[in-house]
Amino acid sequence: MSTRTPAPPSSSSREGVLSGRRIDDRRLRALPRRRGLLAVAGLMIAGSALAGAVLFSQLGDRTDVLAVKEDVAKGQVITEKDLERKSVGGVDGAILVSALDTVVGTTATVDMVAGQIVTDSMVTSDPVPGDGRATVGLSLDAARAPSAGLGAGDLVSVVAVPSGTVDLGASTALDAPQILAREAEVLDVQGSATEGATVLVTVVVDEDDASTIAAYSAAGLVAVVETAAAGD
Repeated sequence: MSTRTPAPPSSSSREGVLSGRRIDDRRLRALPRRRGLLAVAGLMIAGSALAGAVLFSQLGDRTDVLAVKEDVAKGQVITEKDLERKSVGGVDGAILVSALDTVVGTTATVDMVAGQIVTDSMVTSDPVPGDGRATVGLSLDAARAPSAGLGAGDLVSVVAVPSGTVDLGASTALDAPQILAREAEVLDVQGSATEGATVLVTVVVDEDDASTIAAYSAAGLVAVVETAAAGD
C-alpha cells in the first residue's frame, strides 16, 4: 500500500501555523479594486476643481454696466435717476457705466422695466419728434380717452368732437366726425380716465396737423381713439 507524502507548507502558511493564527488573504485580493476607486475619486476631484476654476474665471469677467432703476416707457427721455449700476457678464450690447453721459438725454425705443440691463438697441439719440413731426399736448376729459388707459408707444386717432351746444338734428359732426390725425403716437400720459380725472396725453403727429390739433384741444373739442397698442 503506497502512501502520499504531503506537500511542504509554504512560508506564509508556515508563519501562520507558527503564530497560531490563519492568514486571511482577502485584503490582498481587494487592493486592486480599492486602487481603482481611488483613481476614480481622484478624477472627480480634479473635475470639480476645473469646474470651479472656470466659474471663478467667469465671475472675474463681470463688468459694471447700466441698468434701469425705475421703469422707463417707450418714447421717454432718459435721465440719470432712471439708471443704476449693475455688475454682469456676457450681455451683448450692454452699455458700460463709464458711458453714462452718452445715455442720459437719449430716448427709449422700447418699454424698459426696473432691473433690466440697458443695451444699445434700447435707446436712440435721434431727436423726438423726428423731421416733419411735432408733439402736441391734449387735455382730455375722462370720457374722451380709453378707460383701459393709454401708454407710451400706443397709436391713436385724434378726433374732433362737437361742443355741448351742437344741434344734434342738423349736424353731421356725430355721423361723420373729423379725423384730425391718424396713427398719432402716444409719447407720454398723465392721469387716469378710470379715476375720472383729466387725462393729459402728449402725441407725436405730422407737423402740418399740429396747429389744428392744438387749437381743437385748447377748445376742449378733441377725443382720442386707440387704434393699436404698443408692440402690436
